[in-house]
Amino acid sequence: MNETQNLKTERLKELLADMGSVLVSFSGGVDSALLLHVASEVLGEKAKAVTFISPIFPSIDLARAEGLAAELKVPYLQIPFNILSHQEFLINDRMRCRTCKMKMVEALKKEAATQGIDMIADGANQDDLMDYRPGLKASRKAGIRSPLMEAGFTKDDIRREANKRKIEAWNAPASACLASRIAYGTPIRESDLSMIEHAEYLLHEFGFREVRVRYHAPVARIEVSAGEIPRLVELPIREKVIEGLKSLGFTYVTLDLSGYRSGSMNELLS
Repeated sequence: MNETQNLKTERLKELLADMGSVLVSFSGGVDSALLLHVASEVLGEKAKAVTFISPIFPSIDLARAEGLAAELKVPYLQIPFNILSHQEFLINDRMRCRTCKMKMVEALKKEAATQGIDMIADGANQDDLMDYRPGLKASRKAGIRSPLMEAGFTKDDIRREANKRKIEAWNAPASACLASRIAYGTPIRESDLSMIEHAEYLLHEFGFREVRVRYHAPVARIEVSAGEIPRLVELPIREKVIEGLKSLGFTYVTLDLSGYRSGSMNELLS
């Protein structure tokens, strides 16, 4: 396992070295954190990071991105991303992610040109090929590179390498755009995104690690890991969660007995 991991890491370094300079689309999650860490090691100041600022991204991710960029001392940019001004995104159909990704690609290409940077890279990995990701296909078609994927990294590989490098986010729960919590066909509103973010923050405050609050208006469907379900249904936590989520604006509060799973809203597309 170590030898295979080392080979993947060396391949990642080769890919980044060949790029000459790179602008990393940096969310603050473990995937892009590892990519930026290795890019900084290989390319020095020719590796730069950019984070998008938008209501669709959890504020905790932004804070983590700022902290890691400061720790690595890499040139770091933040770009306002007004995706909520685009009606084709707000209608929330099955191509929502593609619409969002193409707007991000436009902004990334503009910034790369301004900075005189050759390549743009994201933190996509091999596991992303196993899910419905129209945005990934769009970004690859637009010339955005995914060095972790190209080097053969899975999510487990990424966490092992990040832990080895003592990257603080190595074991952070997976994160995603808040719009992915809203059922397809339900129009996206900034107030709903805020409601979802605060609901998930509340559950994290109660000690739940892997959390999603899926919104099927007016229902909140809570996902936590299967092992944490018994604690969530026990009193007094159950009553506090119900009270907290209803105070945020959810009419009904439900628990998904299947537990947390990435991309569960995509089951609606089957």
